[in-house]
Amino acid sequence: MRKYQVVFFGTSEFAVPTLKSLLESQEIEVNAIVSQPDRPTGRHQELTSTPIKAFAEKTGIPVLQPESLKKNPDFEELLQNLEPDLFVVVSYGQIIPKRLLEIPKFGALNVHGSLLPRYRGASPIQQSLLSGDTQTGITIIKINEKMDEGPILFIKRIPIEETDTFETLYAKLAALGGEFIAPVALDYIDETLGPIPQDHSRATYCEKIEKEDGRINWKVQTAEEIHNRIRAFTPWPGCFTMWNGKRLKVLKAKVQSDAKEKVGMIKIHTRESGEKELWIGTKHGALVAEKLQIEGKGEMDAKTFINGYGGKIQETPELSN
Repeated sequence: MRKYQVVFFGTSEFAVPTLKSLLESQEIEVNAIVSQPDRPTGRHQELTSTPIKAFAEKTGIPVLQPESLKKNPDFEELLQNLEPDLFVVVSYGQIIPKRLLEIPKFGALNVHGSLLPRYRGASPIQQSLLSGDTQTGITIIKINEKMDEGPILFIKRIPIEETDTFETLYAKLAALGGEFIAPVALDYIDETLGPIPQDHSRATYCEKIEKEDGRINWKVQTAEEIHNRIRAFTPWPGCFTMWNGKRLKVLKAKVQSDAKEKVGMIKIHTRESGEKELWIGTKHGALVAEKLQIEGKGEMDAKTFINGYGGKIQETPELSN
């Protein structure tokens, strides 16, 4: 039996479970993998493979890394020669031009980490946490030439737990993509699953996260809002403030919503049990910092931070944006 020929487009770690699922399918053959070019990373700017390329190198499947998909006739010809039945696109990082989407017999499918049409764009997982949502999920769509606007084939919802962070949701949603892509793709090809247009009037959008987005504004943001930002922006870009001329990251925290502390002031609070905590006043309520990292030092819990910096906290308790 002839297997359906698939070209896979992906770059980040989020795409790995989906690619792995397609490779394990008895009815699908991945005949090429397209990923972003290798980029210099780290302090020494060493050229580093994308997570998808690193995974794909173990499979022996050709990995294509065009710098751009626009006006690239050689790449277009290469895709045409592969005669694909389907493209599958997950966290690739470029919009695929319409002329390329027309190459495969059945078009292209995308796994997106939100409940579309909510959170179209580059940072849906972070946005669900920033918004304090109680559920999220994946949406598998048929791609058109516009970003995340194609008709919906499949949605899978999961709850967002109070303990969830970007890292935990990222892993959960990536795993869902791997679980459902093969059966959804096969049902779509067999026409037992039909695409349903999105309600564009309900669409919301999210932008690419920038490093400066992690800066905390104690006067403007509530304890709940800052808590959600910490969940969304850890490990990158991290939520930070300035204290004693150094950048101080808050890596984990909880909310004391009924507390009335002076805005932007850090205070050592002693509970009835004798346990000491770090409370920071916000626009509304206090943020109780549980894990921190001061510039030039490693991560430490609140107890260790108090033991090391308790005197400085009492001398200069004010934090700045």
